[in-house]
Formats: sequence, structure tokens, C-alpha cells
Amino acid sequence: MRARLRGIVPLLLLAVVVLLTVFGLARGLWLENIHNAALAVTFTSVGAYVLFERPRHREGKLFLATGTVHAVMFLGRQLGHFTPDASPWWGWLGVWPLTAAIALTTFAVLCFPDGRLPSRRWRPVAVLLIADTVFLTVLSAGWPVDYASTGIGMPHPLGLRSSALLDAVWETVAYPSFIAFQMLWIVAVIVRWRRRDGTGRRALGWLAAATAVSVVLLVVGLIIWGSPRAGILSATLLPLAAGWAIVHRQHVAAYSALSWLSRGAADAHELPGRLAEALVESTDAARVTVWLGDPGRLVLVGVWPTGGRAASVADLSSAVDLRPVERSGRVIGAIALERADPLSRSESRLFDDLASHAGLVLELLAEGLSNAAIGDRLHLSIKTVEPIVGAVFGKLGLQADVGSNRRVLAALEYLRVR
Repeated sequence: MRARLRGIVPLLLLAVVVLLTVFGLARGLWLENIHNAALAVTFTSVGAYVLFERPRHREGKLFLATGTVHAVMFLGRQLGHFTPDASPWWGWLGVWPLTAAIALTTFAVLCFPDGRLPSRRWRPVAVLLIADTVFLTVLSAGWPVDYASTGIGMPHPLGLRSSALLDAVWETVAYPSFIAFQMLWIVAVIVRWRRRDGTGRRALGWLAAATAVSVVLLVVGLIIWGSPRAGILSATLLPLAAGWAIVHRQHVAAYSALSWLSRGAADAHELPGRLAEALVESTDAARVTVWLGDPGRLVLVGVWPTGGRAASVADLSSAVDLRPVERSGRVIGAIALERADPLSRSESRLFDDLASHAGLVLELLAEGLSNAAIGDRLHLSIKTVEPIVGAVFGKLGLQADVGSNRRVLAALEYLRVR
């Protein structure tokens, strides 16, 4: 029940953000405020998707929080601009969360894609970012230092007035901070990109491109127009790039994992290792081990990455996720996956599919089907099936012999142990 509620809450929050955005747009079309609507919908949509796949995921929560703040800002500015006789608190809500929104966007980039900082060395940077955000947010909430640039005609609800000193402090601290925040985007993405490879690096590449465009437009906007609006508007590229990277990476990972059979191992005995490698690449697992035998007698036949401490059956108890490999209801092995955080829903389904396919090939072989027939049944090419059948023969110890039919012997062995 709790898991279902955790899955519903992000969708409800997305619905609220959409309603706030639609209600704000009904006041009129204000181009200088449209970026907040775009940021609200895109950040919240990506956050809701991430949390649907991985409930309680930190990155998803960051995206949801960022989108919600932008939705509130958008509605407040719309009412403050088109309905000046409304409560001044609406205009206030449209101004002071600006720094908080930029800071949340920064943390969303710093922590992409796992919701954690790149390393412990980034903790002082995070503390400074938070301190700067609190200072600017309190200054903007208490005094109308940024009202003139927002286009809101409402007075400050607290009746306070700004001063030349406060305006100077705001301009001296706020705009350089906005540039520094976005420069951190590039640094963090580069750091993570250097530590990744494969699909993880490609996913970060999309985010890096969006980040670079946003930073350039921010600097150009501040220099030419004296406003961060261009950079803020272009920040809509970040959630779009992040969402695309997540979805694209899932498709690439699924294809990589499901095509492990056709990787053409030189030795049929390498196939279990190929399966483990494909799972590591598609799920970012720390290690994957493949085991054959009944639950009481498992033998390690594949592991990725190789090296390190030798795996043992005792390691299965500490595996984050474990799937039995079955045929006709009988357990013939297991696949163990170790990762810091739980699998997403799509990754878990992919893991289930691979575990079920691992036993399916032997099942078809036992029916006496030829390689071509197995390929037809599984919609695979014969070049894909041949190394699989060779691996089965190898595991059964059936060597090529003109005096016997290995396929019949394999089927008899299957029927004996069934």
C-alpha cells in the first residue's frame, strides 16, 4: 500500500503543477515569464517519471522540488503582472524564490543521475551554495530588491522599501552567484563524465551540451542586456536533456542486455560471462555473477567485472538482487546482481526477462529442435543460437563425436534430471 502511495504522490504533484501553470496562463501570455512555466512542467514531469521508476530516488525528488518552485513563481508573477489589484503576496511569491529555484536546479545537475554529489570533496561547495542561497533568498523575501527587474507592479507585502545599499548588495552578490551556480553545472558534468564510460558517458553528454548552452546564454544575457533571463529560459534544456538521457539510456541498456547472446564469444564457455557483462552495462551494477546448479549446489560460471576476490555461494546472501534461473519450474541456477541502490522498475523487468531467457534455450534444446528451429522459435538468427547450443553442450560435457548425437544426449540428460 505504501509503495502505491509513493508512486501516486509524484503524479498528483505533477497534476498540481500543470493546474497552476494552466491557471497562470489563463491570466494572459507574458513572454518574460514563460520560462518559469516551461521549467515547472519539464522538471516536474522528469521528476515524476524518475520517482515512478525508482520510488524515493533523490534525483527525482530534486527535480520535483525544482519544478514545484518554478510553478509557484510562475503563478505569482502572472497574477502580479496581470492582476495588480490582487493580494501583494502573490507578487511576493513570484519574486523571492528565484534564488532558491536556481539553487535547486544547480543541485539537480550536480547530483545527476543518482541524486548524490560527485564525491565528498563537493560537500564544502554544497555548503557554500546553500549559505549563499539562504542569504539571497532572505534578502529578496524581506526587501523588494529585485522587483524592478521582474515587471511586477505590486508593492512589497511587508511595506518595506529597498535602498541604494541593498540594491548594490543584491547586484554585487546575486548576479555573480547565478553565473557561479551555472558554471558549477559544467564542472560537475565534466567530473562525472570522466569517471563514466559507455551509456553513462553518453547520457551525461546530453546534459553537458544543454548545460553549456545555458551558461553561454546566461553570460551573454548579463553582459548585453543586464539580465539573467536568457540563461534562465535556456535552463529548460536541462530537464529535457536529462529526461531524454534517462529514456535513451534505458533503451540502449535494454538493447545491450537483450543482445548479449549475439556478441559472438570466441568460446561458448564465455557466454555466462557475456551475460554478466551485459547486465553490468545495462544496470550500472557493481558486479554480476552467474551460477548453475540446483539451490543446494551452485557453481560459479560467469562473473563481471573479472578479478578481485573470488566469488562464493556465501556472496549470494549479500547480493542486492537475485534471480533464479528456471526451466519447467525447476531451478537450474541463479543470477546475482550487486548495486548500491535498488533496481528501477524497468531494470527489474529486464533482469526478469534475462533470467527467464537463460533457462528457455535449454528447454527448447531438450525438445530436440535444431539450431534453426530454436532461432525461429525465439526470433533469433542461427548465428545467435549456435554459440548458445555450444555452451549447453560444453556444460553437459558432450564433446563432438561421430558415433553419437550430442543433441539427443542433451535431451536425454534433460529428461533424466527433470
